[in-house]
Amino acid sequence: MDNVKISQALSDPIRYKILMMLVRSENACCPVISNNAVESPVGLCNCEIMNELSMIQSRVSYHMKELVETGLVNEEPRGKWKYYFANSKKMLDYVDQLKLDFNLE
Repeated sequence: MDNVKISQALSDPIRYKILMMLVRSENACCPVISNNAVESPVGLCNCEIMNELSMIQSRVSYHMKELVETGLVNEEPRGKWKYYFANSKKMLDYVDQLKLDFNLE
């Protein structure tokens, strides 16, 4: 795990806010239909992030690429949009490593 890269990604206020949005998301605006049943997974699609932050798609994609590369966020293409999920295991591993690095335990 590259804690420096993760820290750099989280130092950007927009990426930090996006990660918080993903962690707190409870419902999707773009439900997935599989086997004629509608599922509402936890996570957000590009359109929700764009609307919430008043950003164009290319800027959202730039920030999401940074978060995905750190492993803090997983992405899944669905039609013309990408759907994003917070990787809570990676976040917990990051926090645990910071505790070790700074002798906080």
